[in-house]
Amino acid sequence: MSRIRIIITIIVVVLTTLLTGCTGKEPNEIAYVVALGIDSTDDDNYKITIQYANTTQISGGASESGGKAGSEIVDNVTIEAPNIYAGVGLANNIVSKSFSMSHAKLIVFSKEIAEKGVKDMIETLVRSEEIRPDVFIAVANTTANDYLTSVNPEMEVNPAQYYQLIYQKNQLVGIPDGQLREFFTGLYTDNYDSILPVAGVIEGAGGNSQNDDKGQSKDSQNEGSEGSSESLDSFESKNSDENEKEKDAEKNTSKYEYDIKNYVGGETAIEKKNKAEAIGAAVFEKDKMVGELGEVETEICKMLKGDYTYSYLTYYNNDTPDIPITVKTTQQKKPKYKIDTDKKTVDIELYIESDLYSLPADYNVENKIEDFERDVANYTSSACTEFINNFTKKYNSDILKLNEKVKYKFLTNNQYNWFKKNVGWSEYKFSVCTNFKVRRTGLIVRE
Repeated sequence: MSRIRIIITIIVVVLTTLLTGCTGKEPNEIAYVVALGIDSTDDDNYKITIQYANTTQISGGASESGGKAGSEIVDNVTIEAPNIYAGVGLANNIVSKSFSMSHAKLIVFSKEIAEKGVKDMIETLVRSEEIRPDVFIAVANTTANDYLTSVNPEMEVNPAQYYQLIYQKNQLVGIPDGQLREFFTGLYTDNYDSILPVAGVIEGAGGNSQNDDKGQSKDSQNEGSEGSSESLDSFESKNSDENEKEKDAEKNTSKYEYDIKNYVGGETAIEKKNKAEAIGAAVFEKDKMVGELGEVETEICKMLKGDYTYSYLTYYNNDTPDIPITVKTTQQKKPKYKIDTDKKTVDIELYIESDLYSLPADYNVENKIEDFERDVANYTSSACTEFINNFTKKYNSDILKLNEKVKYKFLTNNQYNWFKKNVGWSEYKFSVCTNFKVRRTGLIVRE
């Protein structure tokens, strides 16, 4: 009987401890980090930019108008430190609340750091119990601080959701998937290399986003009405100017994505409010960045990897050379790879379906639909073949996960490891064959 009482007592004690309140911090004592920017300094330290949600503006605070959007929903703290968590610890002395990175959605490295290598940083991030494995990683082609301070999410009242939507847009094939777990797995298994989104800042004649929000300077506000009018006209004129970088963006000359510019982050048309954008890809060999891909090249890469979902592609048409045809395309099946290690060839087969969306008003493509399908298949195959052959000659980077695909050909790990170490994919010849079909031609009835 005494044994039963002891057991009951133990159960009661355990249950009592489970019913106690939370011993952690209250929500109003926490500052939620949504993004981190990491730049280098002259003394081998790092400049850490911590972007955190301004909860008083998101919830509306004391305002009767409710939550706000734009640059007011985030604040930034920048501090110099030897690593990420040392920077977070120092920044905790600046703000009254304690930083929590459990809701962080984006880690941005500067291009300078990415080219030196990010292995130490990745090691720090994956060891953290706060950083989630699906956090997005990007490379800023200027500085990480410039990118984060230019973010002005006008359409969002939740900054974490802004980054989630921007970097998880699989339907926008000009930006690659760049999650921490994917990068870490490729780095430590040595089976493939990664590409990460390029984060850029649009540099138009109108200046930075903070100046744009304010409109006029204090000096112009102190002037008379005539001076203010002139300043306002000058401000609007500057903001209407096109992005200077857009003029230098390389135009794609192939018949695939015909006449489309091969944008990288910071090169698209200027937008008055939010000057931060993500487009294009940073190419990595192991943990070091070795090059960049533009929007069109990233699109082709995702198609070859099987990460492509859908998008609008523009193709040259022989019958209407001045007016290209646009189709909405989907990749219904993963590409098939046939790797011959004896002949050193890689044959890739793509499966693309499409719907017609934009074509000349007087052009009846339905009468030549088979010719159109054949031409588009050839254009796609040619663009993909040219891309992958040039890429493997230029970079020793396995972004298509070819090492994983060829693994089954080896009986032992020693044979496989010898192959990875001694055989480069630059020695192989790649060819791409595209199966392209038009599912719908539209609702127009021709006589």
